[in-house]
Amino acid sequence: MRLRISFKLAILLALVGALAAGLTGFYAYEASRKLQLNSARTELLTSTQMLARRITLMQGEITRNLQMLTRHPVALATLLYGRTSDADQVATLFDGVMTANPAYLQVRLISADGHGMERVRLDRIGSLAVRLVGDDLQEKGHFPYVADALRLPLGGTWLSRISINHETGTYAGLDQPLLQLAMPVMDDQGLARGVVVINVDLNGLFGLLAADLPGSYQLYLANGAGDVLIHPDATQTFGFDRGRRVLLQSEFPDTVSLFTGQAAPVLIDRSEALPGRPPQVAAFIPQSIESPDNDNRLVIGLAQPLSFVLARSDEVGSAIVRIVLGLCALSAALAVVVSRAVSRPINAVTEAARRFETGEPAGELPVDRQDEIGSLARSFQKMQTRIAQQLLDLKDKQDQLEHLSHHDTLTDLPNRRLFSDRLAQALAYARRHGEEVTVLFLDLDDFKRINDEFGHEAGDLLLQGLARRLQAQMREVDTVARLGGDEFVVLLGTPAHPVHAGQIAEKLMALIGEPVDSPMGLLQVGVSVGISQYPRDGETADQIMANADRAMYAAKKVAGSSYRFAAEASVRGEGA
Repeated sequence: MRLRISFKLAILLALVGALAAGLTGFYAYEASRKLQLNSARTELLTSTQMLARRITLMQGEITRNLQMLTRHPVALATLLYGRTSDADQVATLFDGVMTANPAYLQVRLISADGHGMERVRLDRIGSLAVRLVGDDLQEKGHFPYVADALRLPLGGTWLSRISINHETGTYAGLDQPLLQLAMPVMDDQGLARGVVVINVDLNGLFGLLAADLPGSYQLYLANGAGDVLIHPDATQTFGFDRGRRVLLQSEFPDTVSLFTGQAAPVLIDRSEALPGRPPQVAAFIPQSIESPDNDNRLVIGLAQPLSFVLARSDEVGSAIVRIVLGLCALSAALAVVVSRAVSRPINAVTEAARRFETGEPAGELPVDRQDEIGSLARSFQKMQTRIAQQLLDLKDKQDQLEHLSHHDTLTDLPNRRLFSDRLAQALAYARRHGEEVTVLFLDLDDFKRINDEFGHEAGDLLLQGLARRLQAQMREVDTVARLGGDEFVVLLGTPAHPVHAGQIAEKLMALIGEPVDSPMGLLQVGVSVGISQYPRDGETADQIMANADRAMYAAKKVAGSSYRFAAEASVRGEGA
């Protein structure tokens, strides 16, 4: 009888071990697939958001280049007087801009007079910027990038529809995807004397933006109506240029909401293959732009083949199968050994239950036996304790990473990301309650001298000392952040009258102007402060920051260790 019980118990333990190993392996494989898919979706969404941010930054950079070119005195002089020497200087400026920006196909200075005659024109021929002169210069007054741009205010930017370039006489980028931006050149009376036009190679632009993405990623771009502009299959792009519409929402129906005003990202897990297209994981987000011709928005997406995403899961699955088979064999071997040792305490428990049923003393139970059961219990307890400690350690590391992602590593002040979040929250609150928001942009004067004379270690010590002063002196409701380098920014937590804001700026200048003691001696710098206030100086966070930055440069240009309001800088025409 005992042998029979031991045999049955061995079979039962072996089956239980095999079943447990099989179920664990199955659910581990399923969990691995889900985790891999979730990770892929998260990475795709993060990469898509990063790409959209790069597009915004690139558009801003082009706009800043246009501002620099249109506000340069020699551009206006060329339009007014037509001197060859002025035109040569403009051509040199254009050449420098095109050299620094490989995606620029063409930069032109076009006069408002003479039916929009091109005064200075540089085309990209290969890798070189080539200036066209004489009969190669054409009249462009009938093109919207001239006619519409001349009607814009100072600093206004005209943005074309993204389309195939069919403009006659355009040697650079002919029959290629093109984006055009233009800005008027104003005289002192505010009259538009001409425009500066930049033609951007769309493929080259997105090639630069997507250069750091993994090779398995597939890039999609559509205008606000859904027309495909960039697609892994080039034959699907710019269908409207060939007399047919190729829409992104036709290939990805879930993206329809993005073309009707939805701002939330769309994540797609398409497990079924379409003709010519394998199963994919994709992420799409809308990107607002100031271009009515593109319906004021673009839709950007990144996709990845599902087979590539799940390749690692398949490797994990093969490993799990081997582990399960090994565990089954081990369970069968151990079941024979364990069954005999387990049968004894089982019999003791059975006897105790029988004795309890009859009202007899139960006797001692084998709860403290030093056998496999006791060892298993102790091992489980140790494992539980260890896992709990590991979870605590993981939580601490996550908290540290969260802190690092929102704070500057040198000064421990909030970084640009955290500051942007707080500024956005402050603006949202101000819009609801009709209040003001004040931002002070600080840039240290003569900081380069500290690095040059005393070394970068001294510069770091100076930045740390100034950061501690700012943090100690400002209120808890205020936000002091370091944007990078020697740039700091302060967001006042309560509305401030311009007079009060100026007093705060003076207080900050005095505070920063005090020497910082260091092993290299006393370190001292000045600071230039730009002040921008919502809603007077802008409606959005980007406008507020840009105007504060411009006011700071106005202060730095006029005199070191001073401050300027954005409105004052705008009236005087001062800026970066």
